[in-house]
Order: sequence, then structure tokens, then C-alpha cells
Amino acid sequence: MISVDTAIKIVTDKTEPLQSRAVPFENTMGLCLAQDVQSDIDMPPFDRSAMDGYAIIAEDTAHAPVELTVIESIAAGYMPTKKVSHGQASKIMTGAAVPEGANAVVKFEETEDIQTDNRVKILRSIDKGSNISKKGEDIQIGQTVLYKGMVIRPQEIGILASVGKSYVEVFPTPTIGIISTGSELVDVESKPSVAQIRNSNGYSLAAQARRLKADVEILGIVKDTKEEISGMLQKGLKKDILILSGGVSMGEYDLVGEVMKDLHTQIYFEKVALRPGKPVIFGRKDKTLIFALPGNPVASFVTFELFIYTAIRKMMGFSNPQRITIQATLETDIFVKRKRREYRPALFCARDNTWKVSPVEWHGSADLLATTRANCLLIVREDAQKLAAGQLVDVILLD
Repeated sequence: MISVDTAIKIVTDKTEPLQSRAVPFENTMGLCLAQDVQSDIDMPPFDRSAMDGYAIIAEDTAHAPVELTVIESIAAGYMPTKKVSHGQASKIMTGAAVPEGANAVVKFEETEDIQTDNRVKILRSIDKGSNISKKGEDIQIGQTVLYKGMVIRPQEIGILASVGKSYVEVFPTPTIGIISTGSELVDVESKPSVAQIRNSNGYSLAAQARRLKADVEILGIVKDTKEEISGMLQKGLKKDILILSGGVSMGEYDLVGEVMKDLHTQIYFEKVALRPGKPVIFGRKDKTLIFALPGNPVASFVTFELFIYTAIRKMMGFSNPQRITIQATLETDIFVKRKRREYRPALFCARDNTWKVSPVEWHGSADLLATTRANCLLIVREDAQKLAAGQLVDVILLD
């Protein structure tokens, strides 16, 4: 049995980013850049007015108020046709190119129109360069504006559009197959008999993977026979990642590990010092990473967040693929029963200007309902004997 940290390191080391591909930039939200991106233009591409107002020579306002002659009006999208000389001004709109000769823009609110002879009164003096965005002050031609490994958010989409990058190299999301094992399982539409339960794991695991943008196929339910498990497992080897839930403990009908070995799967680990989720298998068959998770739904949920989340993010090119751990103040005492690292469903919130966390009522690894009242996993480390209210503890945020 290996530690959680060792297991996560093995998953990280044995997972490689997928081959990058060129994708239309508007379809890259949430993906990871596989290339640096350079600008093909200066931004702004010219000296640009930051205000609606008048383009003037600042020195003309030294003894304001002063009257100037308006020689033209410049709208955004049009280039000036006249040079501004002393005693003159050009009416200008936000985003328009500043005309030659002008070195400042005065806002409309600081002027008064004079109805005769196309003149304007400037009410106060203004400094040179005021309200002008200089050419290239934000981005210069050839400048690297986005870097390989960055997550693409709405603002990165805007930058890609600004620099004309209509297609961009990104790491794609993996394909994932999900198999639920257990002769006791029936699908959602069926009413379980006394000895049956509905297949919740297949759908919750699929939702966890889809939240990461993965391409998921629920392959179905198989009974606890080597033949059925083997047949469905081999079907799933077309995927980048194959997830099985159930059949990994020590019972007579826990056959998943045996089937994986019969198919000559390279097994990297089979047990982790973890609660919930000790019996978890990770291996590789050909190009496919295989994760066999416990059948209890909270154990399945937790092991996904620790191991499969990490693998998916590594395949997507993220340099820090693990869930983020932060600290919060514990609000209640916790007594530790087992010397395995525990991940307890908990509620994280801000109270009294401090991040607080409290475990929710939880009846063990089969109690999926408890997780609906939680937004984080509270980490109880294996060397702890008791966690006291008021101390800082580590939590993994889920939402």
C-alpha cells in the first residue's frame, strides 16, 4: 500500500500531454495553449484618442481659457485629413487616430462650443500627452502576448482575436470510457429489486470528467464475470482513459484486477493508504490509461478528484494538474480513527473575515448524499491524532 502523494506522483509521471492540434480560436475556451502567440500588429496601431473631445496642441492651453478654430471632425475608423497647427483643434471621437500636429486631447466636458466660426473654448490648461494612447503602448508587433501552458479564458480569446490568431495550437481533451461493474447494478430507468441498486457511479464519474471538458462515453454495466469485464474492457481500450468502478476489493467477485492482469496490463499501483478509496488500481494497456476505482460512490468520487483529475489535466497540457489545496480554520474537533489519509466531505465558507471549514455529517463511503452538502474535501493527514477547532487545515476546493 502506497501513500497518496506517491500515487499522485506515479499518475503524473506516467501521463503525457496529448498531441496538440490547431483549433478555431473561438472553440478553445478552457483549453491549454500548446504554443506561444505573437502579435502581428502594434496595439494601438496608431496614436489613439482615449476620450471624446478635441485634439489640440497642449501648449495652446497654457493661459486657458482659450478659443481655438475647429478644422475637422474625426470619427473612429477614419484617418485625419488635416494637420493641427497652433490655434487649431480637431473634434475627435474615442478610438480615432490623433491627427498630425496634435499632442493632447481635451474632453468635451472641459470645453464650450462657440456657435459662430467653428470655434471651441478650452476651459482649462492640459498637459502634453493627455488622453492619448500611444502607438504600441499595449502591444508591439512581434511581441509574445500569450505563452504555451496558459489556460484560455475569455480575456485570452479576446487577445487571440486582437492579434489575428484565428486558429491556435492547443492540447485537446482526452477521450474517456466509463464502465460500471456489478451484477447488482441496474440503470436509471429500472426500479431496483431488493438485491439491486441503480448505477450512480457511471453518471457521476461522467459528470466529473465532462466538467473538465473531456469527451466521455458511458460504455455501460457489466456483470461480475471475467468474460463480460474483459470484453467491455477491451472495447474501452480505444479511449485515452478508461475508468472502471467496482470489483477492486478482496471479495470473491472482485475480478477487475485479475482481468487487467490477464490482458497484460502494466499495473503501477493497486492500493493507496487512503480513506475512502484504498482499493484503487492504476495501469496502462497499450496507449490507454486504466483506472479501476472502488464501487462505493464517495470513494469513487474522491479517487477521481485525486488521480483521474490529475491525469486529465496532465493530458490537457497543464503544468500544475492537481487539485489546488488551500488552508482554512477548522470549526469543530475531529478525532482520527485510522492511520490513512482521509478526505472528508466538508463545507468551506467565509465567516468573520476568515476562511472556515466544517465537516458535513457523513456516514461513510456509501453516503453520496453527504457530498451534496459539501463544496470541498477536508484533508486529515495520516500522522494526525486529533484536529482541534481553531487550527488551520488543508482543504481541496471542489466548486
